[in-house]
Parts: sequence; C-alpha cells; structure tokens
Amino acid sequence: MTGVKVIPIGKPRTVRLRLLEALGDLLARQGFDGLSLEAVAKTAGLERAVVLRHFQDLDDMVTAFGQSEAFWPTVAELREEVAERFAAMPPRAQLAHFFKATIRGLLARPRTLDILAWELMSRNRYTRLLEYPRVRAALEFFETVTGEVPETLDLTAVVAVLGGAVIFLVVRSRQSGVFGGLNLYDDTDRERVDRVLDLLLTGIIREAEIRP
Repeated sequence: MTGVKVIPIGKPRTVRLRLLEALGDLLARQGFDGLSLEAVAKTAGLERAVVLRHFQDLDDMVTAFGQSEAFWPTVAELREEVAERFAAMPPRAQLAHFFKATIRGLLARPRTLDILAWELMSRNRYTRLLEYPRVRAALEFFETVTGEVPETLDLTAVVAVLGGAVIFLVVRSRQSGVFGGLNLYDDTDRERVDRVLDLLLTGIIREAEIRP
C-alpha cells in the first residue's frame, strides 16, 4: 500500500464524484422521467441535504455531469491517437478523424450510450443541458482544424448530418449488437465505417471546392 493515496469517502470532491456517478447510473437505467435530487441522493446512498452542499440544484448537477469525461470524450481524447501528426493531416482527414474518434470514445462509454438512447425518446431541459457540452466540444475540435477548408463548405450541416448518423449507429449497436449488418464492437466492421467516413469527407470537400 506504500505510495497509495487513500481519499476518505467524506472528502468533498469524492462525494461530488459519487453523486455524479449516481446521476449517470440513474439516467442510464431509467432515463429522464422522474429524475429528481431525491432520486439521485437515494441512488448514491446519501441524504438530499448532502446533495445541496455540492450542487445548487438538479440543473447544476446535470450540467456538471454533461461536462465530465465520464459522459463525453474531451477534445484531447479525440485527438490523442493522432496528436503529433494532426496538424500535418489534410482537412478531410482531420474532419473524418473527429467522427472516427467519437465512435471509439462512445463505445468506451456504454452508460453514455444508454443515456443517449433515452434522449431519442425524451426531449426536455435536462437533455438540452447534456447537449450543450457536446456542441462546445465539437466547436473546440473544429477550431483546431488546419489547412484550407473551402469557404463553401457548410461545416455546421456536415457535423449535424454525420454526427447524428454516428450517434444513432453507435446507440443502435449498443442496443442490438449488430445494426445494418455492422457490429461497431468488431474491429473489422469499425474499420469499414472508418473507410466510409474517409470517402464521405473526401467527396464532400471535393464537391465544395469545385462549386462556386
């Protein structure tokens, strides 16, 4: 045990993380209906008063969870695999990598996939609070794209269409294992999706370059 730092369960940061974990577990199991501070406190095995010592209200807690790495991959994580060569990659490859890395990041977060499945069936202020950090992460990633991106390229629409497709595909893969003949948990099938993303982004950028 030498050198191992043991943090007592009563430490504020530990309790805060415990509450966020409880919130994530609750959302993954039951979705957004009936979500409350009391339900989160019960899941965490704590009193409601303890929750209010760490979060202003339920909105504050959901926002903190949405901004956590446990819920969504950071830009650093998305770029980790290609960090040293990212700037030298052509824009089409940089854009394609965003979607490829997002797939891998979500596959590593099964609880997030379960929450996203509930999102498809329920839209409310909590789903919007979880959406804002994802939008900011995408914007932050694309701000780092180097090289010449055609001015005619509607990047917002590209991200919406391909991002929506990626999320739907990964969620359905989580639910059914195989969707559309593809199992994203299988390396070979995931590489097939990678190649399609490369082709799509190459074609999209090429089309934007030749259009006035």
